[in-house]
Amino acid sequence: MSQLTSEQRSELLKNKDLHIFGEDLSQLELVGCEECDTIYRRVDLAAGERAYCECCGAELYRQPKSFTSLLALVITAFIIFVIANSFPIVKVELQGNFSQTTLLGAAWTMFQIDRAFVGILILITTFIVPLIDLMLLMYVLTSIGIFKTRPKFLRLTLRVLFLFRVWGMVEVFLIGVLVTLVKLVGMVIVIPGIALWAFGILSILLVYISSIKIKDIWDEIDRCLS
Repeated sequence: MSQLTSEQRSELLKNKDLHIFGEDLSQLELVGCEECDTIYRRVDLAAGERAYCECCGAELYRQPKSFTSLLALVITAFIIFVIANSFPIVKVELQGNFSQTTLLGAAWTMFQIDRAFVGILILITTFIVPLIDLMLLMYVLTSIGIFKTRPKFLRLTLRVLFLFRVWGMVEVFLIGVLVTLVKLVGMVIVIPGIALWAFGILSILLVYISSIKIKDIWDEIDRCLS
């Protein structure tokens, strides 16, 4: 890889065609480190390979999966998301009395007991943000992977995805539920519901989907539509 100094990055990225070290390069041939701003010349990677910065060791880019494969994964996650929010998370039995609730039911309970802030956090981090994330990804991947067209509002869509990802906390919610259930085992009979298993699978899928950088999606879009 041909390495440039960090001071050159902002100037270089203003032009579509660049003349560097006697070579004419386009922006698509360059990649910048998000940690130290060092610019490298992009090289082709085999499936599963990743490129790292020689200065700071941060990941530069990877060879992404095809959009059709990623779309299938996102659709699977969306189906499991619907299941996880349609069935009870857990059923609790105490002296013959049963109690069960869904994720939305738990959030509504927070509002009823004057814990509106907690209810809002539950709704945003475990329902609204993951739902928006999956729907926007399906929109982009369907347009590019199946219809081979550039979707409208692509830039806005990917920026929203980038900003919203840090607010998706399904796995944190799942850990909290499991800790609570462990504490209740000695006092009541706890019966795991379908949604609990669905949230476990969904957490794994969302962690994998979130590991795919928005920058890599941008690069794959440029490659597919170029």
